[in-house]
Amino acid sequence: MCPSDPPSQGAAAENSSELGFAQNTIERLFEFSPDAILVTDNSGVMRAANPRAEELFGYSSHELIGQPVEMLVPARFRGGHPRHRENYSAHPRTRRMGAALNLFGLRKDGAEFPVDIMLKPMQTASGPAVVTFIRDATEQRAAQEALRLNDLRLRSIVESIGEYAIYLLDRDGHVLTWNPGAERIKGYKADEVLGLHFSRFFTGEDQERGRPAELLRQAAARVRVEEEAWRVRKDGSRFWANIVITAIRDSSGEVTGFAKVTRDMTDRKRAEEALIFQLSGALLANMDAEKLLEAISASLREVIPHDNAGLVLYDEAAGDLVVQFLGGPGSEAFPGELRVPVDGSLSGIAFRTREPVLLESTAKASYAPQTLAYLERMGMQSGCWVPLVHHGNALGALSVVSRQEGSFGQRELEMLVQIAGQVAMAVDNAMAFRRIAELRDRLDQEKHYLEDEINLEHRFDDIVGESTGLRNVLRQIETVAPTDATVLIEGETGTGKELLARAVHRLSARSERTFIKLNCAAIPAGLLESELFGHEKGAFTGAIARKIGRLELANEGTLFLDEVGELALDLQPKLLRALQEREFERLGGTRPIPVNVRLIAATNRDLAKMVAEKQFRSDLFYRLKVFPVFAPSLRERAADIPILVRHFVSRHARRMGKTIETIPPEAMAALVAWKWPGNIRELENFLERAVILSRGPVLHVPLAELEAMEEEEESASATANPTLHAAERDHIVRALREAKGIIGGPGGAAKRLGLKRTTLNSKIKKFGIERGDYM
Repeated sequence: MCPSDPPSQGAAAENSSELGFAQNTIERLFEFSPDAILVTDNSGVMRAANPRAEELFGYSSHELIGQPVEMLVPARFRGGHPRHRENYSAHPRTRRMGAALNLFGLRKDGAEFPVDIMLKPMQTASGPAVVTFIRDATEQRAAQEALRLNDLRLRSIVESIGEYAIYLLDRDGHVLTWNPGAERIKGYKADEVLGLHFSRFFTGEDQERGRPAELLRQAAARVRVEEEAWRVRKDGSRFWANIVITAIRDSSGEVTGFAKVTRDMTDRKRAEEALIFQLSGALLANMDAEKLLEAISASLREVIPHDNAGLVLYDEAAGDLVVQFLGGPGSEAFPGELRVPVDGSLSGIAFRTREPVLLESTAKASYAPQTLAYLERMGMQSGCWVPLVHHGNALGALSVVSRQEGSFGQRELEMLVQIAGQVAMAVDNAMAFRRIAELRDRLDQEKHYLEDEINLEHRFDDIVGESTGLRNVLRQIETVAPTDATVLIEGETGTGKELLARAVHRLSARSERTFIKLNCAAIPAGLLESELFGHEKGAFTGAIARKIGRLELANEGTLFLDEVGELALDLQPKLLRALQEREFERLGGTRPIPVNVRLIAATNRDLAKMVAEKQFRSDLFYRLKVFPVFAPSLRERAADIPILVRHFVSRHARRMGKTIETIPPEAMAALVAWKWPGNIRELENFLERAVILSRGPVLHVPLAELEAMEEEEESASATANPTLHAAERDHIVRALREAKGIIGGPGGAAKRLGLKRTTLNSKIKKFGIERGDYM
């Protein structure tokens, strides 16, 4: 069929059927719509009304049709309605429900009710018309009003609470609301803080570690999060706050924001801190529990009458409990401190189970006799033991005992539990302060040690050289450094053994920890033990304070014992024991101190020969010589001398503010030829003098010093060996004779002998060679 062909009879019938179905649907929708529907013409006269309209307004359709729509509008709005209708007719458009208009309808009985209206313009065969959909909004408006009143009441309650800061945050943490309590606690007015991020209330430390975002994440995950921490007011002052953050979710479960409640708990915090400080101060002042018990004894006796009290602390090293008494009746039976086992004691039961123990009578108790033995020895018949637990850690127990049976009941037990919470905080705080004091002492010792190290004149900034011997040593160091094996570095004085030891430490897993050096030859034998192991106050005459030893300072790091061959024989087994058992005791101390160090030793002596001569213990020698490394002398590293020369010249010139650009070739040749009996240390000292003497960009090398030293050595050698002296004199005379008496120049005797002219002149003078001896 062509598009232009007229529709067939079948198609026309089908179209007619569809139109009939649509018409039927519209009619049924008009009849059964839950909303009232009115059709009005252009002049506002109602032309149709559905059953819901009759029901809603109380009129029959006959009473509505043909009447102006204003009859359904309350009188107070009726006068202005034609104007609104005319305006709408001039600009017909669809107006949907929910247009935020406060509209009302008027029933036949004169009752008003809120409505929501949708208008839809349309064209009919009779002209333009308007279809009006009217919905009874009574319940909706009532719900909105109830919600408004509830919101008003809630806002009134929130704003009337001055002790709490209550406010809302959006999902990103920006402040949405602000109550007077928040203004009072935090110091901000609403217009100063609304829209700002709540992280401004956190301390700088908390902001740096991302605490604000972390709290929101926790609240979103857990629904509610609570903490106590320091917060910051507008003026910068801090206050201790109790904070509760609750996530707010929509119907789909998505987080849309947070409710935050903050309470200022500074007064309570200060009171708690004052109590903890008082109790902790008593313990710290005496380094034992007696003063702490004295501090709480008065309050204990007021609320819990008792004859004696005890603070029971767990000794982790010994694995038992230490009981320290207040000093009341019965404690004289145990002078000093009493130690009881964890298993088989009432204190141990409280400590182990973290539950209180109440003993009404020793005579009627079902415990084993040994469990009650010390109570009977004290003459006590009843008691309470409560655990001391702080931050989840069991520290020990607190006890009160009495000579009378039945002195304690549930009331006394509950009171003791409350007091034990404060005591546990005080004890934990005191123990922490004690650890801090020990750490402070250790850090102070490390500080002094490191200051001494910094003030030392380091021979190298790094290992310098490319010779085969040095490369072999470095390969050995690279092999052993990652292990924890003990390294023994052997070599002559001045070969850089300490530098090699530092290289081992730097390449090891302990490189981030301390490298501690102890020169066994630089400290008097009588003080070496104290320097190595440390001492307690009063350990010996002059020990006015506790000292942390080098071994303890090196814990988790590396201990370098230089000149270990000078270690006294009586000190060697103590060092061996510390290395093998990984613990030691300070001089005058009774408590073993665990230690984990990597040992590197160095010596310029033949330790094997010393062992044979009974000057060094064989067991310590073999313990040290797990991995021996030999530091080559400078004589064996002649190829490294030019590199070392340039390194030291540059270093000292920079330090002295000089610019040295040239090293004369003859000076370098002389430096390479010299045997350097003092090794690298001698070379550096010599070059430092050369830099001092240099006045321009060319290094002035005082070769005369080397020649003088060479002459001294030769003189000493000749004195020891006259035959060698004579042979050298004859050799010089023969060279002079062959050169026909010419000393310098290409064919001169100095050239033949491989000496400088000045050196040859010095030798001629030294040997007393006259011209007649060779001419």
